[in-house]
Amino acid sequence: MNTKLIAMILGAFDLSLRATCLYNVGARLGRREIFPLYRRPSSLVLIPKGNRTMKKAIVPLILLSVIAAAVYSFSRPRGSERVADNNTPQARQPANPKPGSPSTGGSVANPIPIGRESLADREETDDSESLPQVKPASEIYPSADAAMEAILKGSKDYDDSILEQFTLPGPDCSWCPAFYESVREKTSDPSTPQEQRAYMAEILAISGRLENVQALVDSIKSARTNEDADLYAEAVELALGNEDVVRFLGDQMVSPNDTLREASVAAITNQGTVQAVELLNNHIRERGDPDGYYASGIGPGEMILDEDSLPAVQPLINQRDSYSHLWVKSALNSGMPGLMMVFNELESSQNPEADRALLKDAMEHVNLEDGLQEYVDSVIERNRSPVAVEFAQKIKEEFSQQENEAADSGS
Repeated sequence: MNTKLIAMILGAFDLSLRATCLYNVGARLGRREIFPLYRRPSSLVLIPKGNRTMKKAIVPLILLSVIAAAVYSFSRPRGSERVADNNTPQARQPANPKPGSPSTGGSVANPIPIGRESLADREETDDSESLPQVKPASEIYPSADAAMEAILKGSKDYDDSILEQFTLPGPDCSWCPAFYESVREKTSDPSTPQEQRAYMAEILAISGRLENVQALVDSIKSARTNEDADLYAEAVELALGNEDVVRFLGDQMVSPNDTLREASVAAITNQGTVQAVELLNNHIRERGDPDGYYASGIGPGEMILDEDSLPAVQPLINQRDSYSHLWVKSALNSGMPGLMMVFNELESSQNPEADRALLKDAMEHVNLEDGLQEYVDSVIERNRSPVAVEFAQKIKEEFSQQENEAADSGS
């Protein structure tokens, strides 16, 4: 058998193993069916929660698909390979060359981190390097009328590419004020078809403009039906903007309107900034809510922190009060830097009982990613805290279980 084909099949098995671990992570993280983390640099696609049957079923499909692709690839005429070698840049160099890596000869596949980033996300990221960047709407459409025509067309099949064009268009858009005024009118008009209203509501939410987010909030308050209120609330959850927008959303978290309050909490959760951490921390403490909306799949425990936000969370963990477990979760959501911060906190503590309280439901937020197993082995070896060692052993067991399930499913 062709040695390249054997290598491809072995690679397919490794990919299946990693994909299953990733799927299981997503299943543990998916506290709601899909929690929207919208177009932030650290945004992810969370996989709906599934059962073990689903987990085991997905791996053979992945394995068969990759093997089929391998067989097809190596059964193609050698002449077509020579054509590709001579004429395509991709054939002459790796898609993502690293410094010091050879530009010719056998290519070395980049490692696939097993964590909150899905395989589809990685492929999309890799492919996006060779695709032209999306132009902002202000550079595409000459007028408000042309822009309106585009979003009406996009609303028919909920065209994401058009939504990308209207994401944070910036202050240099001369026709934007008139355009957004028309969008606000149509969005609040009950005679506008529901699919158009939903699409336009998202256009307003991602604009980054305070007056547009305010219009959505007003629409929630004045909605005639729960269905209409939910439509606008789902858009508010996706809101983007500067500190003024985030502060306005923070003010809505005290609303007596439950739909608006939870939509605002979800929107703040999606930010991941220091400002968002402060707003959520103050809000849950004022409410006296140690659960912090965790049962609803929003709030501090579901926040993915920006890199600059981790230091702001550390003192909240160090307090070791009834809210600290939420910030442990948010730190773990943020990958290895957050996990290392949590272990440093555990290893510097002399209060095992309080430490165990910190780790309530924490395993559901650990990313099974590259480098994790080696790190928890080092925690176990240095043995500075019994609670830290217990947590490290649980992570190691979970990692091994995921690998074993993947191996069993692939056999």
